[in-house]
Amino acid sequence: MSEPTPRQVLYALVAAGFVGVTLVLIVGAAAAGLTPVWWSICSGAALLAVTAYLLLRWRRTATALGLAIGLLVVWVVGTLVIIPIG
Repeated sequence: MSEPTPRQVLYALVAAGFVGVTLVLIVGAAAAGLTPVWWSICSGAALLAVTAYLLLRWRRTATALGLAIGLLVVWVVGTLVIIPIG
């Protein structure tokens, strides 16, 4: 295998940052009781799946960033939809 380019390393670090932020948000919302248990479990499972994929295929920069950012967006939108109003 060839040596990774600086761009690949940078994009992998950015994707890891998005995954880390999403992890903190999932755990924080669950600990604060803002989200139902089922949403936290589903979000955690999705986070694990994305993390496993990123660990195996981190050199595919477009896919890595797309998955990491997509996970964050899906979690934010889903959380805003399921939080009970009032």
